[in-house]
Amino acid sequence: MNVILNVDEVQAILALVSAQVLDNVELSTEAREAIRAWRREHDLGTKALDEYAERFNEALGTHIDAQTTRFLRRRGTMRVSAREELAR
Repeated sequence: MNVILNVDEVQAILALVSAQVLDNVELSTEAREAIRAWRREHDLGTKALDEYAERFNEALGTHIDAQTTRFLRRRGTMRVSAREELAR
């Protein structure tokens, strides 16, 4: 399955996750400021966010692939899990 988030969606996830961390985790003042600075550096329209969105999508795709069993159709045989095929 292919899931690709656009830059706006990745930024929304960053905002949500960082807000949850800032609101619900006991952090030092320096740690809070570091998170806020990182979030500002990855704001909409920045090159940092574009690069992060690319890495985010790669990591998301890798995670989905690792959790998904795929089936291959072999001529004359039954369907085999790709995960099992790789283990051979």
